Amino acid sequence: MDLFEKNYLNKLQNNEPVFIAEIGLNHNGKLDEAIALIQKAAQAGADLVKFQVFDAEKFYSVYTKSLLNHEKPKYDDSSIQFFKKFELSFNDYRTLQHVAYDHGVVFFASCFDDDSFAMMENLNVPLYKIASSEITNVPLLKNIAATHKPVIVSTGISLQHEIAHAIHLLQKEQCNVVLLHCVSLYPVPYDAINLLRIKSLQKLYGVPVGFSDHAKDNRASMMAVAMGARVFEKHFKLSHNHDCADKDVSLTPEEFTAYIEDINMALAMLGDGSIDYKDDESAVARSARRSIFAARDIPAGTSLNYSDIIVKRPGVGLSPLHSDAIIGKKVKHTIHKDMPIYGEDLE
Repeated sequence: MDLFEKNYLNKLQNNEPVFIAEIGLNHNGKLDEAIALIQKAAQAGADLVKFQVFDAEKFYSVYTKSLLNHEKPKYDDSSIQFFKKFELSFNDYRTLQHVAYDHGVVFFASCFDDDSFAMMENLNVPLYKIASSEITNVPLLKNIAATHKPVIVSTGISLQHEIAHAIHLLQKEQCNVVLLHCVSLYPVPYDAINLLRIKSLQKLYGVPVGFSDHAKDNRASMMAVAMGARVFEKHFKLSHNHDCADKDVSLTPEEFTAYIEDINMALAMLGDGSIDYKDDESAVARSARRSIFAARDIPAGTSLNYSDIIVKRPGVGLSPLHSDAIIGKKVKHTIHKDMPIYGEDLE
């Protein structure tokens, strides 16, 4: 079976959780760190590892700082220079893709421009991620849609009509779309997580909705399971001492493993929604539920009256649901006080 099919497509189809280790920029532009992150993510239990791929020159205007500050445009390429530190080469990404597959995890990326997209296409990645910031990047969306590959779309800093438009562009080209509920705060305060938005997204767009989690602990993702989320993305770092871009919202390998365990626990807690109690409660039911007992010694041939019966534990005889139905029936043999009454005791 193909790794992508095993780690992603089959799990989606079977409503099983999918775990994405968001490496993002945490490699610091260093190939050896990126390799270590993939290896550790695989050991921690990730299904997929995701990178952020961009050309810094196409990322920001040289007038970004003054524009954001409502000032007269002034040349300042500091944002560009900052992100240049995180660029990796095509050969680097090819190496990382091989490392990922050797370790049983799927390599893919968020692309931020046409050159980065072309690089990932040359690697024939099996799916794409649309970052929250790119949901209105129509040229990029069209390029990705034209591949007909599955796409995961984050929905932070997004408006309802923008999400709808992105889904339309992708589904028009038969892309399988999964949305991720996301709040673009790092970390996100508890009162801003808005998990009910998962249900709203499901209802509005009729596609699976997962959770890109920027919270400080695992509780939000555990609750997201109850909202129907099955795809989970969490930033990943090598250790608590790993100095990296998203360290404040990243999990160590040990924490990522615990994250997976917590989500699987939450999924187990959901159950199947059936109403009747399960077999493992049967012993409790026999002990704690009530049945119909003889309130006195009842001689054979007696037509039962309400005064002849009492409802007591354990629940080994006739259910009290039959109390009215047995009144007036004759007993076949003497039933002693405090003994249960069974159906075969009655004519």
